[in-house]
This record gives sequence, structure tokens and C-alpha cells, in this order.
Amino acid sequence: MNKINRFILCVIDDVRAEHFFDFINKGLLPTFKKLMENGIYSDNCITDFPSVTFPTHVSIITGTYTGDYRRESCHGVPLYNWMGRDTSPPYLRCYGSRKLQIYKINEDMGRKCKTILEMVGEENTTSISQFINRGTKYFFPENKIKLIYYYLLIKHSRNLKKMMARANTMVIYKLLENFKKPKNFFGNNEPPLGSLIWFVSSDILMHLFGYDSQLYISNLIHIDKVMGILLDNLEKMGYLNDTALAITADHGNYGAKKVGDLNNFFIRNNLTHYHPIKRIKANMNLAEFGAVGFFNFKGSKTTPFKYGWTHPTLKEMESYGPKRVNLFKELFKIEGTCLMYHRDDDNTYKKGKILIKRKCKKIGKIISGAIEYRGTSTNFQTKYLSENDDEDVFGYLSDKVANKMVNNKFHSIQEWMDATHHLDFPIYPDLISRHFKNPRSSDIIISTDGSVVYNITHGKKKNNNKYSHDIGLRNSSIVPLIIGGSPEIPQKEIFYCKSTDIVPTLLKMLGKKPHESVIGKSLI
Repeated sequence: MNKINRFILCVIDDVRAEHFFDFINKGLLPTFKKLMENGIYSDNCITDFPSVTFPTHVSIITGTYTGDYRRESCHGVPLYNWMGRDTSPPYLRCYGSRKLQIYKINEDMGRKCKTILEMVGEENTTSISQFINRGTKYFFPENKIKLIYYYLLIKHSRNLKKMMARANTMVIYKLLENFKKPKNFFGNNEPPLGSLIWFVSSDILMHLFGYDSQLYISNLIHIDKVMGILLDNLEKMGYLNDTALAITADHGNYGAKKVGDLNNFFIRNNLTHYHPIKRIKANMNLAEFGAVGFFNFKGSKTTPFKYGWTHPTLKEMESYGPKRVNLFKELFKIEGTCLMYHRDDDNTYKKGKILIKRKCKKIGKIISGAIEYRGTSTNFQTKYLSENDDEDVFGYLSDKVANKMVNNKFHSIQEWMDATHHLDFPIYPDLISRHFKNPRSSDIIISTDGSVVYNITHGKKKNNNKYSHDIGLRNSSIVPLIIGGSPEIPQKEIFYCKSTDIVPTLLKMLGKKPHESVIGKSLI
């Protein structure tokens, strides 16, 4: 049998698992069907919280989750857009901005985790359009000028369908160049041991036209086609039999009924958005809000910085700003809001409590609960508590398996996955707690049920697109996974797994050990 000597990890942005495998069953994706039938696959792979690009990508590529990246083995990227409070004045991170802050993401991850490219050692590695690429020997686009060209090429084409196809093709042919002429990229004749590729076109089309549009579906068919070209060329060069190809997505998607407006909410409560120039008068920052909103508020505690921001206490948030509003009540008045999460006072990275609430239509009131956590990233446990015997925030009590976890005991991430992989909000007690341990996380998180989206980034409305992703429902949090290629890969259906399992699985195939920060486990 052929030993597995290399891997290619491919992320197709914005693909819901049920759609992906439905397209396979309908014969629309023959390349992916071939890989599925001759390898490992799962139609129930659980992504990270929140289910948005970049924090999910980082988790896929490092095999770990976020947390207090300064003290424990984890990564430091909580969101696509976030507020950093460790400088004066605070800074606003926006990886999708024209300021090209995407280049800062490898630094933002922190040094207590490693990418899979770093874990394979001093081998030839390549990354095509995947910016989470610390440890790569070659990266495309190589510099900011090429990135600007690449960005404009995709975002502002008059013939969108043609340009998406060109972008997909570019990813594959650039990767194939690394295999055909490795000396041009690495200085020796060895093809890359590890490769990362990212198809972003599907995300652009989903937001613009929806997951059910012909453009979106046609683009997935084209990605399948160019992946077929990759497999054919690898086979001709003699590399396919010793290569593992992992195919996954960062998140799923959903369609809202309307786009909401928050202008009156801010004015009514005298809440002013932070801007680096207007920092003195500001008292809040809404980092991002699709259907899940991440709110930062300025605490009264003094800092070493003149314009520093601390996290406010619960008491401060109950009487906040010039109008002394109760934020916990006011935020629930935002149209469509049904969930709320926030940290307790005096939490540490080793232990603490997350307070959670849900607006329950069934009993006509807001029900409360809590998540207690203990331990650091790699030995982490959480306890899920509900104040109501009949209703709980995540709906676990109504399930005969998950209800056994609401037992006043601490549980590991594996235990949560075993009990909640089939439900909405899978492994959320674990994931939400990890998110709030990150000092870059927000103060209060609210969520709609997906019927209303707001499309706000750092206080500014970006568009009127109704299609999005970020909520904890299965249509957004469950992604596909296929690992195929080499005949040495077993033919096996995995009934459920998590996206952090990909890294240790690929490393085991290569005979290499994962970094100590890796949370996932091998699927073989």
C-alpha cells in the first residue's frame, strides 16, 4: 500500500452540509462524490462559535479554539471584526477592510498555537489564497499589491460568474505550479508536503444571491470541476496515491426575512460608537451584527492608558450611559432578538461563569441559565445550568440524550459533542465559554433566530443582503467533511465530528504528532 506523504486542505467558503451532500446525491458534484465514496466523510461536522469566516478558519487550520491566548494553548482570533482593548486608544480589527488587516491575522493568533503547516516541520509547504498560513514556504498572493489586484478582481467584476470561475481556476493552477515546478517556489525539486487552499467565491455569491440561487449552485459545480482537474494532474504526476485531500467548509448559511435598522436604538439610548478619532465621547462599539451581535461597552475602571477601555461590571451595564439604561433589558428590545450571553464579574481564564438568557415564546417570558467553566484550553470542562425544569436556553431538556447533560456536573467537549451533535446549538456550552475567555471578546452577545439580520460592522451598516451565517442553528453550524485521495485512506462514514478534528487526522496520516494546543482528535 502507498504511504501518505502529503496533504491538501481545502476550505470552500459558506457551504451548508445538507446542501453539499444533496448536490452530491443529485450527481452535480462528481469529483467530490468520488472522494467521498473512497474515503472518510461526514455530513455532520460541527464548526466553531460564532460560525463566521476567520475564527472558524483559524480553528480548522490549528485544530484548536480561541481562549485567553496570552496564558493558555489556544488562538486569539474571536471574530471577523473585533475591538482590541490592550492599547490606548483601543484599535478596531476588521479583516475584510481595504486596509488589508487580513495580513495581521497570523500575528493575532498568538504564539501558543501552531498552524498545521508549522506542525509538519521544515518541509515544503504552500498556501494559495489562504491567509492563515504561518509556517508556509510559499504564499499566493505574495504581497499587498497582488492582494489588492486579487481583491478587486473578485469583488468588482462586471461579469461576476466569469470572474468567480477565473478565481476558482487560479487557485488550482497556482497550486499545480507548485507540484510541477517546485524549484521555482522552494529552491528544490520536492513538491509541497502540506498545502492550504481557499475558495472564497462561494461566500461572495451566497451573500449576494443566496444559497438557492443558480449562480451559487453553478459556482459549486465549477469548484467541483477544477478540483477534478487537480486530481487528474496529481494522478498523472504520480502524487495522487500518496496524497490526502481534505474538503470542508467554514460555516453554513441561512436566509433572513428582512434587514433590520438599529439607528433609533442607538439614539434612544444615547449610545455613541467608538472611532479612533472620536474616542472621548464614545461609550460603545458594535463589532459586528449579522443575526448575532457583539457589543463592547466602556467600563468605568481606570487603566494605565489615558483612553483605555475596560470591560464593565454587571452593575454598570444595568445602569449604563447618560440615560442609565439597563442594557440587558434594552438589547432584548432589538427586533428579532431571542438569545443573550455575557460573562459574570471576576471571571478568570481558569474558572468563571457565562450568564445566558432566551426569550421563550412558549411560556411568554425570558428564561435564564448559566454555563460554568473550569480548566485551561486543553483540559477544559463546562457545566450547563437551567433555572427552569421544563425549558432551557438551548433546548437540550426536550431531547432524551442531551437532557442528561443538564445534571449539575462538568463535562468535556467530547461529552458535549456526543450528546448534542444532532441538535441546534451543538457543543455550545463549551464553545461559548472559550469565546468569552478571550480578552478580545465582547461584553454582551445577542442573537436573533435568523429571521432578521442587521449587517453592521463596527457601527456601520454595510449592505442590505438577507443571506448570512453566524447563528447556532444547524443550517449555519454544520459543515461537510470529506478526506479522500490516497487508497490508504479507509472508506468510512463519520456520524459526527468537529472541525478541529481535521488537523490531527491529517497529521496521523503523515505519521506526525499534533501540537500540544490541538483540541481535536484523529478520525482514524
